Amino acid sequence: MSKKLKILVSCYACSPYRGSEPGMGWNFVKELSKHHEVHVITEKEKWQYDIERYQKENEVSHNLYFYYIKKNRNRKLRKIWPPSYYWFYRVWQKKAYHLAQKMIKAEDFDLVHQLNMVGYREPGYLWKLSAPFVWGPIGGTQNVPWHLFSVLDLHGKLFYGSRNILNSIQKHFLKRPYLATKRSHSELISATPDIQKDALKLWKKRSHIITEVGSSSQLNTSTNSRLNNQVLKIVWSGQHTSGKALNILLQSVALLEPSVKWELHILGVGKQTKQLKHLANKLGIAPFCNWYGWVAKERAENIMAQGHVFCITSLKDLTSTVTIEAISVGLPVVCMDHCGFAYVINESCGIKIPVEKLKDIRLGFKSAISLLYNNETKRKELAEGALKRAKDFSWNKKIEKLNAIYSNLVG
Repeated sequence: MSKKLKILVSCYACSPYRGSEPGMGWNFVKELSKHHEVHVITEKEKWQYDIERYQKENEVSHNLYFYYIKKNRNRKLRKIWPPSYYWFYRVWQKKAYHLAQKMIKAEDFDLVHQLNMVGYREPGYLWKLSAPFVWGPIGGTQNVPWHLFSVLDLHGKLFYGSRNILNSIQKHFLKRPYLATKRSHSELISATPDIQKDALKLWKKRSHIITEVGSSSQLNTSTNSRLNNQVLKIVWSGQHTSGKALNILLQSVALLEPSVKWELHILGVGKQTKQLKHLANKLGIAPFCNWYGWVAKERAENIMAQGHVFCITSLKDLTSTVTIEAISVGLPVVCMDHCGFAYVINESCGIKIPVEKLKDIRLGFKSAISLLYNNETKRKELAEGALKRAKDFSWNKKIEKLNAIYSNLVG
């Protein structure tokens, strides 16, 4: 894109030192500032220190400007009623809108972009402004498949059951997402093909696909080799919660034939850690499971890089940061054929398990792992394919897509 634009971005979560939403926000605005003049409204209490520290210690684009607004919080109330988060978040979005109004009156902006948080429930209020409007990537419209609820513990059944019901209602009846997508001179970005389909069905709005997470420009250039009959190192990473469904993988590897030599390297921690370790003992696979707990990002990447295959068992996610991290270090990925990782993973870099009966899913993981153990040539092909696939999700590629959207919008 040849024309340098002046862009106003609402980016509630933004940090160069964090992953997830704040990391996503930072990478988007940092990369955009290489092409445009970017003015970012972000939350003060959590992110100002991180951003200013990074600016002092690193060379940052002169095209990047930050404006901070503090969000009011009630941590006691949130412990009692977690959805109360949205009450205070909505107030912050209103404050961001009022600041944006003043900024647009004082200066000319080519367009405004509602960047994060990515959940569709909160489109902010920038769509009310006169400037061309972009919203996304968005997510959150998908439910946990009801036929997989037996995987969940009691808390998970209650949490995801109520979420499924509430989400199904909100998708159809929340007013502001509908108004934001119906605004003229606007573009919508979906994080996954499933979200894209939902946006078209719910709001009759066509959208572009840009995943919310991206790969580093410094990708691995080689993959691990494994001798025949050498132990297959399986890696899993995530919070130990019901929805991440590590129990599916534990039950799957317990079905492996004795001739398959394997180790399971488990990153992360959570409410279910003790319960999951008990399940590993019960299944008789505890000696083959390595539990690392929470480790620093650098060590986590090193553990992943030493592996041979990465498994994802989540019941509900967008693209999931670990998906991109895994293919970036050259790990083939075995995952269920749903959520955002089903879009990233294709036959060149992994194996997708159909989301059918739970018994068939377990057998699917078992068969995929057996195949990769017994066929190192195939595993190596998928590992090399993973590195190639990671390039498709580089931040440079994302900004190319975003620039095309901007260019179309400003004409």
